Amino acid sequence: MGMSRLEINFRRLLSQCEQLAKDDQQNNWRLEKYVGSLDEMVADLQKLPSKPEKDTMSEYVRRVTFLKRLIETNKLPSLAEKVVAAQMLSHGPATSTDTASKEIHQKTTAKYSRELRGQLFNSGKAQESEDNVRQRKGKASTEDLDVLLKYHHSMQEKIAEDMLLLARNLKEQSQLANTIIKKDTETVQKSSQQADNNLDKLKVASDRLGEHSRRAWKCWLWVMIAAVVVIFIYTVLFMKLFKKSK
Repeated sequence: MGMSRLEINFRRLLSQCEQLAKDDQQNNWRLEKYVGSLDEMVADLQKLPSKPEKDTMSEYVRRVTFLKRLIETNKLPSLAEKVVAAQMLSHGPATSTDTASKEIHQKTTAKYSRELRGQLFNSGKAQESEDNVRQRKGKASTEDLDVLLKYHHSMQEKIAEDMLLLARNLKEQSQLANTIIKKDTETVQKSSQQADNNLDKLKVASDRLGEHSRRAWKCWLWVMIAAVVVIFIYTVLFMKLFKKSK
């Protein structure tokens, strides 16, 4: 089955966005607009009757999610946070049809690392003495290290909160499912019991109907026998009377 018109347009726009991200995604306002359109197109693709296969759809979602996280990384205030966020970007396993995400990831990480090193080693002024320059570099390194540690700590706390929330949701869903299953089991038991009662009543009614049928058959049998006897008697009497008169 061929690709739909929507999927063709989606693939073209996705390739264009990845090319923009390779060139310079930091100051390109078009990239964010295009990625927003990609997000809407992915939702529309999932609603199509002839939507792409599951693996293809998962790859589309992963590539769009990677671009969205890349834009969020570019908006971070400090270079240290950008370096950490860029290293934590997940572009997924590169396939034969998708090597752009891996290339963008590598270029972005290298770019922010170079900028951070340049900021660390070039923060001093030419007029300052060598001791002052070293002190300032040491201070900047310490501040950036603190920022990195704070960011890692906040990410760990966020992950822990997400895991707790997920565990809580799973527990609630399990309890709800258990309650629903219990109610369904009780309903099935009541229905089964009611069916057994109805079967017993039907059996009793069938026995009564059979008894009534047998009684009615016996009554009609005796009536027929009586009618035959009466007819026989009248026939004999008629024959005798006919002979006498003759």
